[in-house]
Amino acid sequence: MISVIGFLVVLAPLVIVHEFGHFLMAKLFNVKAEAFSVGFGPVIFQRKFGETDFRASIIPLGGYVKLLGEDPTREMTDEEKKRALHTQAPWKRFFIFFGGPLFNFLWAALVFMVMMLIGEPQVSSVIGRVVPDSPAAVAGLVAGDQVISVGGKPVRKFEELVQEVSDRPNSSVPLEVLRDSKTVVLSVHTDSEDGYSIYGEEKRVGAIDGIFANSRNTRLGISDPASVAAKAGLKTGDEITAINGTAVKSWEEIEKIEPQLSTNPVELKIHSADNTDRTVSFALPKKGVADRLAAVGIHSIELFVEKVVSGSPAEHSGMHAGDRLISVQGVAVQSFLDLKINIQKNGEAQGLVKIDFEREGKIQEISIVPTGTTERDPSLKKRTQFTVGIMPFQSLNEPVTFIERVTNPFTLVWRGFDRMFELSARNFISFGKMLTGQVSVKGLGGPISIGKLAGDSLTRGWIEFLRMMALLSVGLGVLNVLPVPVLDGGHILLLVIEVIRGRSLSMRQLEMVQRVGLAMIMLLMMIAMRNDLSRLPIFN
Repeated sequence: MISVIGFLVVLAPLVIVHEFGHFLMAKLFNVKAEAFSVGFGPVIFQRKFGETDFRASIIPLGGYVKLLGEDPTREMTDEEKKRALHTQAPWKRFFIFFGGPLFNFLWAALVFMVMMLIGEPQVSSVIGRVVPDSPAAVAGLVAGDQVISVGGKPVRKFEELVQEVSDRPNSSVPLEVLRDSKTVVLSVHTDSEDGYSIYGEEKRVGAIDGIFANSRNTRLGISDPASVAAKAGLKTGDEITAINGTAVKSWEEIEKIEPQLSTNPVELKIHSADNTDRTVSFALPKKGVADRLAAVGIHSIELFVEKVVSGSPAEHSGMHAGDRLISVQGVAVQSFLDLKINIQKNGEAQGLVKIDFEREGKIQEISIVPTGTTERDPSLKKRTQFTVGIMPFQSLNEPVTFIERVTNPFTLVWRGFDRMFELSARNFISFGKMLTGQVSVKGLGGPISIGKLAGDSLTRGWIEFLRMMALLSVGLGVLNVLPVPVLDGGHILLLVIEVIRGRSLSMRQLEMVQRVGLAMIMLLMMIAMRNDLSRLPIFN
């Protein structure tokens, strides 16, 4: 239902804006607009203002402006001919045809300006977590580092960091990071993995293995009831809020503090699941012992199982809620994402996964035959996703964010139009690559995909909703200027042909061209609808 609502709420303004562009240009050149309709099919609302009949129709998949003279065979008086579309100078008709797409582009720029004026939440390039022994850790990155440049190019957002690294697969990439108010220069080697370009091409992309934008929260897990921590009354799900009076907000901060702690009783302030606060204290092993908190039975809750799905392979194999995951096929797992990747890898390779876990202080090993579920990737290729049916505790903090706001009116206009032009160029290039076969048509989406994206954006707040509206407005503008008969771009193409020939096409030629254009649009719609249906689980 939310997809339907999102689809209507997003599409209606875009249709109105598009048709208003045609309407305004027609009025500007004194061409009579006989009807202005939002939607197609049976009319559900109708009212006449001046000489124009304004309508709302039942099928909300577009709209139209009916102009006098669109049917050149209609008999007209001399006065009507002066206001007919087909009697206007070619340059006037160009602006009338281009008015719809133009207003979609202008609307997108305006929406981008509104977003920037309100302020867009952005994920900072601050690294929340670095996995031990990963390429990121080997390169010297630590949690809390803020990456300020990649390969000499300044970055401020995490998505900019990811994009810059993405363009450098299997390379040694220099990074500048801000650490404790000092700039540190590091070199990290990127991985090479399957991915997509900004235009939708399949390609190898770079990634830094071992970094996350999110840090882990301070909730702990206890897997050994005989441990020091368990005897002190700590339970899985308890949250550490301070160590020896020093407040902590992430497990990374705990790991940074832990080596500095003395062997004297350590005091932990604990917030329990029942919303009570208490303080516990105990002695730690001497310095030099690796992970002294783990030695007394305290672990991050990240690799503890919160729930085993009923009827799943994990349940049949004997896994329980509260088990602490240790390794897959003898390879230690550092995160739940790591666990997921290893299950997928071993599921594909041999259809069997060996998992080591700790329960009641004892290490156990089980073999699980994972469930394979067929899904489709963005290019609609079928992929088998292997899962075992275990759900983790919520263990992640929100990433470091900042509000990106623009208040200078000149900068606002410049950046609004810059974003619109950049997105428009990307759309045109993608269409071009689609025609040459460099980008698959399976990336196209129809009403179902648009509805889902619009509905999802509604649930994520106004900024995401506005962003989706701007993206779709640009997409609608680009689609309509394509030189396909029946689209605005097709009308412009026929206009250019008319200017070159010195006369318009005959009625028979126009009919043939319109039929070809309609067939092309129908084919495009069928491809988009087929892609939409292919993405639905029922068709997998």
